[in-house]
Amino acid sequence: MFSNGPSRGIYSLVSVLTIQHTRDGAKTNTYGLGQSVLAGNMYLEKGLLKQPPYLFQVAGNASEQRIYRTFIPNSKKRKLPEWVKNDKTGDTWGKPLFKDFQLDIKNEPAWKIAGYDEFEASFQNNSFSAKIYLNIGEYDAYLEFPINHSNVKSDIRMWQIETGPVLFPVITKEGSSFEYLPSFVHFNGFEKLDVFFDYPYGIRLVNQYGEGIIEGMPCTIELYSN
Repeated sequence: MFSNGPSRGIYSLVSVLTIQHTRDGAKTNTYGLGQSVLAGNMYLEKGLLKQPPYLFQVAGNASEQRIYRTFIPNSKKRKLPEWVKNDKTGDTWGKPLFKDFQLDIKNEPAWKIAGYDEFEASFQNNSFSAKIYLNIGEYDAYLEFPINHSNVKSDIRMWQIETGPVLFPVITKEGSSFEYLPSFVHFNGFEKLDVFFDYPYGIRLVNQYGEGIIEGMPCTIELYSN
């Protein structure tokens, strides 16, 4: 992901989300999620860390970009800017934020993990990625992302993935519109996952799922080793 202008930026791509409306199969939209970093003041000799400190991530595509800002809790109770919502977030979304914003998606060769034996054989390489296919309401969603944390236990022949943030769709109860949020996902099979919406604190409350957690969401998972 990169943006052009007087100041150019490159954001490491950590997740890709493609949304397809089931009633209009020809229409798809693909969004990218950049790495989470601690915000800084730009191009100064000193004072590079913004105060109060906050994490931010950039997400979107050429026509729409969002910046997720999450302020870090601090015992000193620094005064937050007036535009910060709920004393924790200060997001910018709903319109183009950059004059030129592009996703640079690079495909690499990989082989599909079919079960425990293949996972065990690839474990030490620590180079897994995943594709997830799910249907919510009137939408099909396709997620692609690298794996940050994997586990394996040989005596019971099980593996588990704990990773994120990934760009996860949030569909309204009516199933007629969607949002997307950086979220954490867990899974140890190929047919369901657990998701914690809204990295890192679960405070945006865009989703309609109680405490922002869904267990056992039906989906199709493909796991790959690069």
